[in-house]
Amino acid sequence: MKNQFIKIYLKPSNPFSDKIKFWVESKFQEVIYINEKSSDHLNEIDGLIIFNENQSMSKEISDMKMFVDKQSKPIHKIDINGTLMAGISNLSLWLERSSCNKVLIVGGDELVSNPNLDRYLLSL
Repeated sequence: MKNQFIKIYLKPSNPFSDKIKFWVESKFQEVIYINEKSSDHLNEIDGLIIFNENQSMSKEISDMKMFVDKQSKPIHKIDINGTLMAGISNLSLWLERSSCNKVLIVGGDELVSNPNLDRYLLSL
């Protein structure tokens, strides 16, 4: 997965982003922290990865998903409470098919306390 992306986008000063910051910075060439007040970053990306638990997501993430979907850009959701190997396989297939180079990774603040997030990050 390391060579798949050129740029990874994260929200700054966000508990989820803070949790995955070291994982992202160790795996990917370039990490860009986006300006939350601007939607320009959504125009720059060519894919969206949403970490969630039990398929639930905040209104903010849901609105972001809807915006990216309207632009016909690929979106992948990872349910960290789902089966680990199935989640990793599905992500790999999505990456192969989508050919995304600039991906925004988002997740809710509640994921930070879920031990399954660490399991996923260690396995990717």
